[in-house]
Amino acid sequence: MLKGRLLKNIFDLKAQGLSYRAIARETGHSRNTVRKYLRDGASTKRNETKLPRVSKLDPYKDEVNRLVSEGLLSVPVIMSKIVPLGYTGKESILRTYVRSIRPPTKPRQTATR
Repeated sequence: MLKGRLLKNIFDLKAQGLSYRAIARETGHSRNTVRKYLRDGASTKRNETKLPRVSKLDPYKDEVNRLVSEGLLSVPVIMSKIVPLGYTGKESILRTYVRSIRPPTKPRQTATR
């Protein structure tokens, strides 16, 4: 069974307009193997059916964004503000999200002698 990069390579070569025979020659697989994967559309089927993951934090992201924009960067404090709103997730999920939206910090100045 072909996976990952090998399968992507076959689909890329087909997109370039190569025939089954030319793709088989290029990849080192048999024509039947190339034909099987291109006819099945294995790469496209998986991507179409994949739904985005839903996080417990999703309904509270607007509130977290508002708190961070007001300058509140402490995850435990943000946690204490959204738990009364119904948030049931863990602090680690919140910490990862706050880290991704936190404004960049200024580099520290080191004392030179």
